[in-house]
Amino acid sequence: MDYHLLVCDDDQLQAKNIAALLKMSSIILEEDDIHPNVDLIATDAASILDYLESNPDLTNIVAFLDIQLDENKQSQAGLALAQQIQKKNRNAQIIFITTHEELAFLTFQRRINPLDYIVKTTDQRKLQRRLTETLELAIRHLNQFEYIQTHTFKYKIGTRIINVNFNNILYITTTKFPHKLKIVTINGQGEFSGNIKDVEQNYSFFFKASQSALINPQNIESINTKSRIVTFINGDKIKFSRSRTKELNKIYKEKL
Repeated sequence: MDYHLLVCDDDQLQAKNIAALLKMSSIILEEDDIHPNVDLIATDAASILDYLESNPDLTNIVAFLDIQLDENKQSQAGLALAQQIQKKNRNAQIIFITTHEELAFLTFQRRINPLDYIVKTTDQRKLQRRLTETLELAIRHLNQFEYIQTHTFKYKIGTRIINVNFNNILYITTTKFPHKLKIVTINGQGEFSGNIKDVEQNYSFFFKASQSALINPQNIESINTKSRIVTFINGDKIKFSRSRTKELNKIYKEKL
């Protein structure tokens, strides 16, 4: 999997040095089939934001930022940049690299929640080791986000966002009310606003049993191909379309 590293420091020599060390870190991590790549070395926030604007689908971002990005010693442009990056990509990993250790508390005031705060040092071996460790941690975090996104169904009830592990879902069906769906899980059931077609398109792990039902094949107890009834592990039953019989039967047999 590829990971995109962005470096921003108003001191061009510092930026290039950090990028060079990160390239060494990437070589080390590639032994584990991890492929980080330094996509951009910038000296100002605008360059980073322009790059992200030009690449809106970019994922697996790790940004290494200086807090002060101009000659103004009171400047905290790096903090503002971190916030903008996280607005564009909420899973982006932020690492601050700076000589101003005393500014670390500001990151918490702004709720940036950086992954690490690395103080610049002339000891290149020490800095290299710290960068490698932090980059490896950032990649683990990104992989966790990816796992959650690909194994979790998300829906909204009022202002609450509910995340359900796919393994716990039995099925989702339409209801008698327009644009209202019912979700049934191992632990219970609920209703939420939505469209069955949109759910099907956004979550490939569901199997479309009929125009009104999406099911989780993992939680099927049995299939009756004559009556076209699926029975789930909690005893619930759902009718499936004749056109889906062959494919559903195949999926069920592969599960056994």
